[in-house]
Amino acid sequence: MYNKNHSEESKNKISISNGTSIFVYLSDGKILINSFSSAIKASEFLNVSYHTVLKYIKNGKLLKNKWIITTYLISKE
Repeated sequence: MYNKNHSEESKNKISISNGTSIFVYLSDGKILINSFSSAIKASEFLNVSYHTVLKYIKNGKLLKNKWIITTYLISKE
């Protein structure tokens, strides 16, 4: 691929295969707002930095008193 660029479709496929899925829920944890193929995509949606997304995944606190960010699906029981 010397001197060539990947298409947007190829970039998305690579991102999905390499990234860790991120799930964003409302504060009650019952409603899934969106899922993302990477923390970078989630940070763009949430309008925060990539590092902020990782921090809130790690500490489990609410982001902006509104969202729960996880790397796993929350059971609906």
